[in-house]
Amino acid sequence: MTTRDAADAPEVASPAGRSRRNTALIFAATLAFTLSLAGSALKNTIQVDFSPIAVDLGVSRGTFAWSTTVFAVVIAVASPVVGVLADRFGGAAVLVSGTVLAGAAFLICAAAPGVSLFASVYGVLGAFAFTMLSYVPLGKLASELFTARGEGLAYAVMTNGPAVGFIVLVPLWVWLGAFASWRAVFVVAGLSMLLVLTPLALLLYRLSGQDEPAPTATPGTPGTADDARLGFGDRLRLAAANPVFLALTVAFTGCGITMAFVDVHLVTDLHEHGMSPGVVSGTLAMLGVFEILGSLAAGRRCDRGRVRQTLLVGYALRGGAMVLVAFDATVTASLAFGVIFGASYLATVVATTLWIGRVLPEGARATGLGLLWTLHSIGAALSSQLGALVADSYNSYTQVAMGEALLVGVSFLLIARLPAPRPAAVPAGASRQ
Repeated sequence: MTTRDAADAPEVASPAGRSRRNTALIFAATLAFTLSLAGSALKNTIQVDFSPIAVDLGVSRGTFAWSTTVFAVVIAVASPVVGVLADRFGGAAVLVSGTVLAGAAFLICAAAPGVSLFASVYGVLGAFAFTMLSYVPLGKLASELFTARGEGLAYAVMTNGPAVGFIVLVPLWVWLGAFASWRAVFVVAGLSMLLVLTPLALLLYRLSGQDEPAPTATPGTPGTADDARLGFGDRLRLAAANPVFLALTVAFTGCGITMAFVDVHLVTDLHEHGMSPGVVSGTLAMLGVFEILGSLAAGRRCDRGRVRQTLLVGYALRGGAMVLVAFDATVTASLAFGVIFGASYLATVVATTLWIGRVLPEGARATGLGLLWTLHSIGAALSSQLGALVADSYNSYTQVAMGEALLVGVSFLLIARLPAPRPAAVPAGASRQ
């Protein structure tokens, strides 16, 4: 029995039947988490080996940084494309493609003789692979398998791959780098993608029931089998025509802006405030731990019908964290920032994703998620560049943090004006969990 069979079949009276269904769903979620974890290697290998790669390719760090710049820009472009593919072929099929592209990207980069080929392959192929193994197809998969059955918690588990990757994979790459070149590390990563992760993705594809014919439906009805006939523009128009989706997407730009502050500016800001390396490490550790805990709590609350409340709390915590880091330069404030920001880190992602699943037709949900992450990426890029310019102008990050806190306040107000989303429809014959 596939997980989709399990999800769509009438409620099984026997405990054994319910157990088999739940086991199949849990196994599918575990496989998806594993793929998300593996996909994070496309980022954290570069984080670890940035300088060694630049030296080996014979270029400065500034020149090599074009690889990561192109990567970030292409993710913004790739997100809606990947969303359309997920709507057309299903989340699991996109995850399979992502593992193949990731394996190819790692192996080609390992053999790259110069920065031009490396930047082109990593920046384009790697970015598409990363997008195919992250939030957009995972959101589609969660909607396909877990609607009204713990979708929020399932999505939170699936998308925690990068957070766990920072804890697990980064030390692994550092350890391998002690006795192996970055090219050898990339070969290991590439072969692991193709020989281990691709078979796992194919197993998930089979379990999810993507290889079964879709049920027949009336032509032209969004959210049915006729979704296969919708073109790229049709799906974009379905998403863009929804005012609630537009409000959620504009608000989510504030999420991208503040996440970039953590990714790009936070460590520098803490150092400028005189925080010791131990405090900086502790702050980042709190961020990581509470990112995981916060996402799981958010997913559970969303499953209980508190999607709007969860999103409002997420933006309120985010804004409060930014105000805290703007003014209070103490050890306690730094660690508290890690806790508060970490708790909100994925809460906004989980709640926004589930809300979009309630307001868009099935045939445009992943496309909508793609557009959502495009705006998120643009916000992150603006925060990265403009934040640095403002900090240079004022010789402080106070103005940057306060400006971003105000923008998060706008996000909060946009969400506060929206009515709560309707509960997810329960599949026929099933009970809400």
